[in-house]
Amino acid sequence: MNSKILLIDAWLERAEHDMETAKLVFNHLPTFFDTICFHCQQSAEKYLKAYLLF
Repeated sequence: MNSKILLIDAWLERAEHDMETAKLVFNHLPTFFDTICFHCQQSAEKYLKAYLLF
């Protein structure tokens, strides 16, 4: 597999981890707005990095 594709896959996996963390916090501690927003922002940033590499 191409190293560029591996790098894109790694960014997508990290983005998904941040999004799943945001969902978990939202479901269990819905008043932790700052933490939820932080992980959503981190996820969006990592998805953008993957897109730019693509």
